[in-house]
Formats: sequence, C-alpha cells, structure tokens
Amino acid sequence: MRRRRNELRKSAIRYWRREVLRLAQSGDLEGARRAFSMFQKAVDKAAIRGTIHPNKAARLKSRLAAKAFGG
Repeated sequence: MRRRRNELRKSAIRYWRREVLRLAQSGDLEGARRAFSMFQKAVDKAAIRGTIHPNKAARLKSRLAAKAFGG
C-alpha cells in the first residue's frame, strides 16, 4: 500500500516536471508557471509525507526553475 502511494507521488512529480519543461520550451511562460506551481505542490507533499528527502525536494525545485525560467 505504501509503495503504491509513493510510486504515485513520484509519478506526479515526473509528470509535472515534464509539463513545465514542455510549456517553457513552447514559449507559454504563463502555463509553465502554473505547471511549476503544481510541480512544487507535488514535491512538497512528497517531502512532507517522507516519500523523498526534503533536501531532494529543494534541489528538484531549484534546478527546474533554473532550467525552465533561466537564471
């Protein structure tokens, strides 16, 4: 049961990461920002619930923001 929930949480993280990158590359920055918000929510939820380490959550958010929005 726990394994399945963890898989779903990680799957959501991967989905929203791909969606942010796809929207950013297509030039839809507003859509990418909305998707990034959903990505952050999924990552934070996984970190709070113990699916991923909090430092990994911070690293994922930081790297995706830099890749999708520059800087």
